[in-house]
Amino acid sequence: MSLDAKLNELLQRFASRMRAQIASNALNIHGIDPDEVEQEVRIRLWKAIERDPNAEFPASYIQRVVVTTIVDAVRRAQVRAADPLPDGESGVELAASGPGPERAAAETLKVEAVARCIEALPVRRRRPLQLYLQGFGLQEVADVSGLTLDAARKLIYRGLDEVKARMREEGLED
Repeated sequence: MSLDAKLNELLQRFASRMRAQIASNALNIHGIDPDEVEQEVRIRLWKAIERDPNAEFPASYIQRVVVTTIVDAVRRAQVRAADPLPDGESGVELAASGPGPERAAAETLKVEAVARCIEALPVRRRRPLQLYLQGFGLQEVADVSGLTLDAARKLIYRGLDEVKARMREEGLED
């Protein structure tokens, strides 16, 4: 298989998961274009294929490449020279960037509530659900957990339903 074909096959299998992972990091706050991060991930995958054309690239490897690319982009954005701030007398008001403290606190509370609800699940449902929420596909969850595809699917969806029910009980329906 040619390098192009191998790269295209990888991107076909993992593109939606890569984009979701990139989008979930709110890179716009740092002035980073998500498309540029995706392009950098593609370049890194291409170089990995060039180094070892016969290597297998599991979802965990792709996820690690995406995470390191995001971290590198954020670090570069933080190091960039800052533009000088306008004078206070110029009449220009600085807009707050990102969500306000109230919204950030509310989001943190929601994340903590979801984590509590997941932890309350039986272990048999918890592990497949955690893998699924980390971006693993149904077949990968089944393989890692030693389950059949149907069993993994049922455990994941039952776990999701139970987490949603617990969230409704706590008054966090969305």
